[in-house]
Amino acid sequence: MKQKLLLAIQFWDKDKEQAMKVARLIADLQSGFCEAADFMFVARFDCTQDMKTVEHVSRKFNVHHFINTRHRGAEWPHGCNSLWFGTMDYVYTMSVAKRIPEYKAVLTFEADSAPLSPNWISELSRGWDEAKVKVYGAMQSNPAPHVNGNALFSADRDFLKWVTRDVGGCSPHAGWDFVLASEFRKRGWADCPKMRSWWGYPTMSEETFNQLSREGVVFFHGVKNCSLVEHVRNRFAV
Repeated sequence: MKQKLLLAIQFWDKDKEQAMKVARLIADLQSGFCEAADFMFVARFDCTQDMKTVEHVSRKFNVHHFINTRHRGAEWPHGCNSLWFGTMDYVYTMSVAKRIPEYKAVLTFEADSAPLSPNWISELSRGWDEAKVKVYGAMQSNPAPHVNGNALFSADRDFLKWVTRDVGGCSPHAGWDFVLASEFRKRGWADCPKMRSWWGYPTMSEETFNQLSREGVVFFHGVKNCSLVEHVRNRFAV
């Protein structure tokens, strides 16, 4: 039975520095080697890997990394779309070839996302198991209902095949999470109460961080600077 999550951080040159700070935070929050999840660095086709950060995270996680040369979109939202499809394509292709393990779900996330507590992986993993869906994340209402793409997606072989071979990409004029919303809903989605997504949130105050923590939030997407990373490091002395 597949028990592990795959944490897949996606980045390009303009947000690489922040993404590496998030990756290091995730490693530093671990008290020991993580048995509940592996980690993957996904660089855009025109970006390089930060091997010092890869080495740092490797102390706490089994790590995969690759440059997404197969899907070469740029600008928003085409660049984000290509990164996500490239991530899922890599997971499907490598798992079929038995070059990476089979996972129960993939958390795809970007540099403006970060965990809020040390137990975030176990909390999301438990929520995924209980939800029994294909897509699990922060439900959004605008411009229409959809789950924000910084979320958990099934690593079931049939689901991955559908995403990567039957769909394979989407319009470059809208975000993939919105474009595919009706298809995700048909296959099964659910709101994750422990995740929040506030699109384009400029900075996070300590007061807001404390409020989110009191509400039981363990993963946040949307903050455009490193304020959340700093709050988490200060709170947990990592």
